[in-house]
Amino acid sequence: MPRARFTDHLILILGCVVMIGPVALVLSAGFSTDAMAPLVADAPHRPSLWQMLGTSLAIAVGVAVLKTAVSFLAAFALSVFRVPYTSALMALLLLPLFLPIESRLLPTILVTDALGLLNTYTGLILPVVATGLGTLILRAQFKQMPPEILEAARLDGAGPMRAMVDIYLPLSLPSIAALLAFFFVLGWNQYLWPLVASPSVPDRATVVSGLALMRIGSPPSLALAAVAMLPPLVVFIIAQRWIVRGLAPVRD
Repeated sequence: MPRARFTDHLILILGCVVMIGPVALVLSAGFSTDAMAPLVADAPHRPSLWQMLGTSLAIAVGVAVLKTAVSFLAAFALSVFRVPYTSALMALLLLPLFLPIESRLLPTILVTDALGLLNTYTGLILPVVATGLGTLILRAQFKQMPPEILEAARLDGAGPMRAMVDIYLPLSLPSIAALLAFFFVLGWNQYLWPLVASPSVPDRATVVSGLALMRIGSPPSLALAAVAMLPPLVVFIIAQRWIVRGLAPVRD
């Protein structure tokens, strides 16, 4: 093997070790018997592991489904219909992506409280649903679709809703699957918002926010961190083929 090629492979191997090493250490230490036993046992000062898993799963699934549905409908409307000031609307949708979460936390809490959604699953999910990233990705894909497809549907008497269900939805399934996986991980990794949105219901902590209830570096915290890593890893391993297809450009 040439020296340059050997050096390239060595750098890649070292990079993989640096990236995967800490994750492997946490998984090996977290799933030991000494680490899992205190976490599974009932404790009066923190929710059980099953409660945290249930809350995390409810938030992750709710965020993934609602975010993807809203993104698909918004992208379809902005691509097919003649909406005035489309560029300005897209800029407003993308603006929150450039603002840190801390700058939006106080107004979000005030609005959620005014709607009576604090300490509820609805209040944990709905404020996270608003996003422009999914709309941007799907709208870019819809814009690359040949306009003859929609014209043919109109000639066959199909209205916008029929075209959306029969044409745009099947053609965008890879992108939808990719967004579902991405938004699932986004909802699963929620840390700050569950802590402030359920101040009166400590049992509604997520797996990630539950780390704040434990001593960092203790065996139970390592076990909880290991549990928190598994669902995102499994989702991305299962959906990696769809993610690659969903992010690839549409070809005629």
